[in-house]
Amino acid sequence: MTTAADHIYINGDFRPMDGAVGENPTAVAVKDGRFVALGTDAEISALTDSGTSVVDLAGAVVVPGFIETHLHPMMWGLMLSGVDATTSACPTVEKLITALAARAAITPVGEPIEAWGFDDSLVAEDRGLTAADLDKASTEHPILLRHLSAHGIYVNSVALEKAGIDSATVDPEGGVIVRDSDGVPTGELCEVPAMSLVHGLVPEMNPDASKIAMLRAQEVMASVGVTSFHDMYVTAEMYEAYRQLDADGDLRLRARLYLGHGVHDQLGELADPTTRVQVGGVKLISDGSIQLHTAALTEPYYDLDGCHCGGMAIPAGALGALVEEHHAAGRQVAIHTNGDQAIDFALDAIAAARAAHRGVEVSHRLEHVQTLREDQIARMVELGVVASIFVNHVYYWGDRHRDRFLGPGRGERISPVASVVAAGLAYALHCDCPVTPVNPLFTMNTAVHRVTREGHVLGADQRVSTSDALAGYTSAAARLTGESSDKGRIAVGLLADFVVLDGDPLHSAAGELNELSVLRTVVGGETVFEA
Repeated sequence: MTTAADHIYINGDFRPMDGAVGENPTAVAVKDGRFVALGTDAEISALTDSGTSVVDLAGAVVVPGFIETHLHPMMWGLMLSGVDATTSACPTVEKLITALAARAAITPVGEPIEAWGFDDSLVAEDRGLTAADLDKASTEHPILLRHLSAHGIYVNSVALEKAGIDSATVDPEGGVIVRDSDGVPTGELCEVPAMSLVHGLVPEMNPDASKIAMLRAQEVMASVGVTSFHDMYVTAEMYEAYRQLDADGDLRLRARLYLGHGVHDQLGELADPTTRVQVGGVKLISDGSIQLHTAALTEPYYDLDGCHCGGMAIPAGALGALVEEHHAAGRQVAIHTNGDQAIDFALDAIAAARAAHRGVEVSHRLEHVQTLREDQIARMVELGVVASIFVNHVYYWGDRHRDRFLGPGRGERISPVASVVAAGLAYALHCDCPVTPVNPLFTMNTAVHRVTREGHVLGADQRVSTSDALAGYTSAAARLTGESSDKGRIAVGLLADFVVLDGDPLHSAAGELNELSVLRTVVGGETVFEA
């Protein structure tokens, strides 16, 4: 290096995640947003001039920037303006109704009331909601309350009437209108095709509100060490909001966007990627949620007397056609697959697309893979399919998967990260915020210890090392999308994205990984968060 660095960071304890053995560097130099040198404090300090910023890390541990490979930050930011229906805010149905009624009291008559985060399996009453429940909050406003899984919505009678949903309404393909014993809709709608029946009751996405929502989410992500993220369902309006944030210089983290099917056609030729915004591929939602019994399983749900295996939100034949369409166009497809039947159908579709277009080389990804079997892992390796694993399910719903939804056998091995690592399958870990909070250190800790909300170890044989857990947010996560030459490690030539911690995630004592704190988050050599 012959010119001075833009930034140097000294007196640190760097963990490059590059597989090298030997002394770790204590300092790095950054030029034009990339690492240009690693070494000792003395070596790196020699690369300065009067214009170089120098940051003393006071001996703190430094790891590559965290890559959050599956979440919905813009949607999350927008939802935060609605009523918080999570069990932490509303542990009972009664408290939820009170909160909705309070919002109704300050909302003009006829305007919709939106809420988010309700989970029927975690609320004290241990049940779902009905239109009659929500009518207690208001019969003068349509009420739309999203399930925490994002695969269901509860509405009141006003919303049902305005949407024209009644006993004669036919379930849309891939969706479920839940009904009582007389065939009358209860107010619960499951999966996107059914949920879409009431989407017209809320205002269209406002570009300015979308940008504000994203900035709100960005602030939280930066505070927990996220430097890159994958937004896993982006509409045309959301894409334009991202581009505007980037053009205005307000997008400080790196966004990889997965567009909904059809959005490519809406947008036409996409803008060139930048260092902050690029399109990663297409998102397809093939099945539903285990908690709502809509994930597609090969064996029946444990708690439904052996009579129900869930179902596909996109039928197998249609899924095959969609995957082939996007594969032929050279687009990576990210397929939501919670149930093992959905995984089978997704792998069948990918295999068929590869066979039909042998000259196209693109690696596809499966999302969540809650009930991934050993034979499916082997098939994924064979097909070059990668996995983004929703391991937070172990903590938040592991007890219920074991005792209620899946039973002891399947429930114990949800999110089988150890099997994935042992097979050499490319993988990453994720939080799926707003389904669970974004906090990479917490998610890594869950992969290492597999302790549930009630304090039980779920599937001890699927625990992984701290190194493998950290890789799931750094080096392995970069490999998931073919970005290893830019991200995931601290090495010369790579983007200077890193996180400064108050302890070492590779040597934390049992139970302490999630207790580490982020001191500083750096993107392209620039600090975007400092505690």
